[in-house]
Amino acid sequence: MTSLLAAGMGSGAAAQENVPEGSSLFETLPVVLPWTATSNPAALADYDFGNHSLVQAGYTWQNNEIRFIQQPDLTSAYNVAIKGYKQLEKIILSGSFGYSNSDYEGVNYNGTMMFNTLNPYLLGDTVSARQSMESFDMEGKMSYIMNDRISLAVGVEYLTAVGAKQKDPRNKNTISLLKVTPGITYDFGKTKVGLSGSVYNTSDELSYSVEGNWNQNLFLFLGLGYYRQEPNISSYTQWYTGRGYAGALQASHDGGDIYLIGELSYDHFTEEARTGSSLRLINGIASTTDISLSGLLRISGEKAQHILSLTGSYLSVSGDEILQRSYTVNKGTYSYDSLATVSWIENKHMINDIAGELKYSYLVFDSDHNIDLKVGGAFDAKYFSTEHFPVQSYGFYNIFNIGVNIFARKLFRVGTLMVTPGLDAGYRMNLGSDISYVVQPLSVPDMVYHDYFISKADVISAVVSVRLEKSVIGNKFINSLFLLPQGWWAAAPGSEAGNLSGYMVNVVTGLTF
Repeated sequence: MTSLLAAGMGSGAAAQENVPEGSSLFETLPVVLPWTATSNPAALADYDFGNHSLVQAGYTWQNNEIRFIQQPDLTSAYNVAIKGYKQLEKIILSGSFGYSNSDYEGVNYNGTMMFNTLNPYLLGDTVSARQSMESFDMEGKMSYIMNDRISLAVGVEYLTAVGAKQKDPRNKNTISLLKVTPGITYDFGKTKVGLSGSVYNTSDELSYSVEGNWNQNLFLFLGLGYYRQEPNISSYTQWYTGRGYAGALQASHDGGDIYLIGELSYDHFTEEARTGSSLRLINGIASTTDISLSGLLRISGEKAQHILSLTGSYLSVSGDEILQRSYTVNKGTYSYDSLATVSWIENKHMINDIAGELKYSYLVFDSDHNIDLKVGGAFDAKYFSTEHFPVQSYGFYNIFNIGVNIFARKLFRVGTLMVTPGLDAGYRMNLGSDISYVVQPLSVPDMVYHDYFISKADVISAVVSVRLEKSVIGNKFINSLFLLPQGWWAAAPGSEAGNLSGYMVNVVTGLTF
């Protein structure tokens, strides 16, 4: 992994053709080489225009009321990243390394630092205090061009993170992920096919401790706000361990001015929530299945391109609710610990998420292969349902939303300085929703209704950005310097959760070499 990363960071020659030389290369690559937007690492075999590297640092601040109750309302993060591509005859390498330092505030009912998870079995508390996390992530890919037809590749991703809260009850998280993805492509000429697959493991060991008042309670959630309680703790440990595998099939056809590419993928992930002595007791198992299809049509002219993309996905989550107890068995002169399963209810909690998007982009390129103009729009639809069985005594809710988005970018030149302002505007509308919820002694109904109201709220949003990039002439190491400030704003006026809004500022600066 480290050797791949080091090789991918080497400085190199200028681009040969059809790509910009600055930081926009890393965003333009999926347009120039659509295979690089797939999950197949063998897509690097198409890369034949020199060596490129980038290093950047950034800061993000976000205050968002349009959020689920188990997510933070205030997030700030510093990050540093380096990435690059390198050619070694028949071998193409890419690598990246990133570091981030993040703070989260306003978090309730969630001590896992997993804020976008669909796992219903989250452990949390009601003490809102700052949670901090440091993380490192690395990725390396190597593609080998075996002959004119076949390319083989492998990709490796690794992430490690540590986070904690410095207020009772104090949660500490040790998080890791390892993913390996082999891939192969076969080129028939104008038509090309590929196959890739992945295996991956995740881990989040969550330990709670109390240094002061031991009268602290934890909530083990079971879905839709129902929970089991761990009262008056001095310490508590829960381990989220996950295993997944994925496969994808890709195909493309190059008809000259018309280019088509599509990918069909399948991903299955199972995560267990374990606790107790030696982490033997299972509190719940969440199994996620994700089937997705994406396609792109590119129509090229002399200086402009029309790009039409279509994506669709079906994601389902099945949660098994489990209650186990450990007990001691005495056998006269010796004793041992045993495990008893009190209940194991399969498919106790179910989630279905169906989404699709149709997007159109019109791109005009300048003589240096930079995107001079980009305009377009997108339409998306989403159906989401969550159910806790049996429906008669528990509950469900479902949401059907549609959204529209328009965007525009324009490049201006001031000497060697390139200035590219951009504007995005979006609107999400709810077309239908339904909820039924039965309050139980161990339930948080406000949590469920809050998430339901947020999910169905009509939301307007806007993003304003500008890319400032200056070429460095005569320097053998640095090609360009860049600065990318961006601002995001969203509002949900008159929603049933209140008049809500969100703000985000992101600034990235760096250099290419």
